[in-house]
Amino acid sequence: MRRVPILSTAEAAEEAFYDAMRRADLEAMMALWADDDEVMCVHPGHQRLIGLEAIRSSWAAIFAGGGVDVRIGEVRALTGAMLAVHNLVEQVVVAGRTGQELVRCVTTNVYIKHASGWRILLHHSGPGSGEPPTLAGSTILH
Repeated sequence: MRRVPILSTAEAAEEAFYDAMRRADLEAMMALWADDDEVMCVHPGHQRLIGLEAIRSSWAAIFAGGGVDVRIGEVRALTGAMLAVHNLVEQVVVAGRTGQELVRCVTTNVYIKHASGWRILLHHSGPGSGEPPTLAGSTILH
């Protein structure tokens, strides 16, 4: 059994998360999740997954095709004593009709602090546009 790393910051957990994704390392990926029945994951365009078993199955299916070529940017982070919320943009290289395409996903990662360090509580990623973010003062109808 793999030894669970102690991650002293939410940023370290996020770095390890994307590293495991790039390397298609399922055991490293699953070692980063909180040991909680309510952990959640939403992959772009897919249903909400709840619980470690469902999340493990989804990453195993993704990693069957190899690592994910992903870069992150535009990170906005809010960190408290026990909870951190990161909103960012993932740029994922995928095979398209005419070769490789770059897909932008808007992502929210939520981390929780445990005695064993920071762990992922939620990963929610969905398709995003190439438009710049809307800033305060703009009108948006929900």
